[in-house]
Amino acid sequence: MERCQFITDAATWTTHVQQQPLDIFYSHQYVTLNARPSEQAVLFRYEGHAGTLFYPFLKRRIFDTPYSDLITPYGYGGPEIVGRLTATEMQHARLSFERWAEQESVVSEMIRFNPLTGNERLMRNWTEASFIRHTTSIDLRPSLEEIMQTFHKKTRSMIRKSLASPLTVRTGTRDDLSVFLALYHETMDRKNASAHYYFTASYFEQLFEANPLCEPLLLIAEIDGEPVGGYFVLLGKEYAHGHLIGCKRDEAKMFPNQRLEYEAILQAKARGLVEQHLGGGYQERDSLFESKCRYTGYRLFEYHQGKSILQPAIYDQLCIRYGSDANSDYFPAYRQTSVQMATS
Repeated sequence: MERCQFITDAATWTTHVQQQPLDIFYSHQYVTLNARPSEQAVLFRYEGHAGTLFYPFLKRRIFDTPYSDLITPYGYGGPEIVGRLTATEMQHARLSFERWAEQESVVSEMIRFNPLTGNERLMRNWTEASFIRHTTSIDLRPSLEEIMQTFHKKTRSMIRKSLASPLTVRTGTRDDLSVFLALYHETMDRKNASAHYYFTASYFEQLFEANPLCEPLLLIAEIDGEPVGGYFVLLGKEYAHGHLIGCKRDEAKMFPNQRLEYEAILQAKARGLVEQHLGGGYQERDSLFESKCRYTGYRLFEYHQGKSILQPAIYDQLCIRYGSDANSDYFPAYRQTSVQMATS
C-alpha cells in the first residue's frame, strides 16, 4: 500500500526518521536550524511496498510574489530511499510531489545531493542532476595506523609533533560555545570570509539540542589552559561530518588544526562510524580542497545538484521581473540579483 505525506510537525517528523539509517541532514532540528524565519521546513515521505522515500527541504517565498521555491538546507540531502521502491512507485512519488508543488505555487526545486550515499543515482527520473565538484572523506574502517598512512607525510609529521607538545584537546560543552565562537570568527576574519559564514551564537546553541540523527561533538585545543582552536563535528549513525573549525595563528607551531582532525578521528572511530567527511572546496581542486585531501589521500566522492523548473512560464516571468538571465548558471536565476546585492 502506498502512502504519501508532507510533514511539517516536529514530533511527527521525528517519529518517522529517528529509527531510520538516515544521515544528519534529515532531522527536523537540522533542517529548521538552517531555515530563515520566512522559510518552512517540510518532510516529503512516500511509503511503498518495500521501501520509503524521505526528502526534507525548505519552502521559500519568492520575494513579494505569491510563488515559492524549494531548496535543501545547507549541507547535503535530497530524496533518500530506505529499502527499495519500484520504478512505478518512484513515478507515483514524483507525481504526488509535483501535484503538491502545483497546489503550493512552487516554481523551482534545487537539491544538494549527498556525496556519501550517492543518492542522485536513484533520482534520474526525479530531477536533472549535474556534477558540481568532488568532496573527500576519511575511511574510518581501517586501523588508526593504516589511516595515518593515508595522510600526507607533512600532515603526519605535524600530528606527531603536536602529540609530543604541551597542546591538549578536550571535549567541549555548551559552556565553551563563546570560546569556540570567538576562535571561529577570528578565523573567518583572517580569511576575509563572506557574511553568511559568520554563524551566530544561537546557531551553535541549537546544535547542542537533542537530535535523534546527530550527536554534536565540540573539541577544544588548549596550550597551558588557553584555548587556541576549536572544531565542531557532527556525528551521525554512520558518518561524521567535519562542520566548522576555528584556530588562532599557530605561532607556537603546535599544529592545533591537524591535531583536532586527528582527535575527531579517534572519537568517530570509537563510536563505530565508517566515514569522516571533510567536504569539498569552493571550487574544484582549490587550496581548501587540497588541504582536506592531505588527510584522505585524495579519496574522492562526487557532489551533484539537482535542478527542476516546475513552472517554466512563471520562472521566465520572474527572471524578467527581477532583472536576471533565465539561462544563467545560478539557480534559480531570479534570485541571483538579490544574492549579489547581499554579498556586495
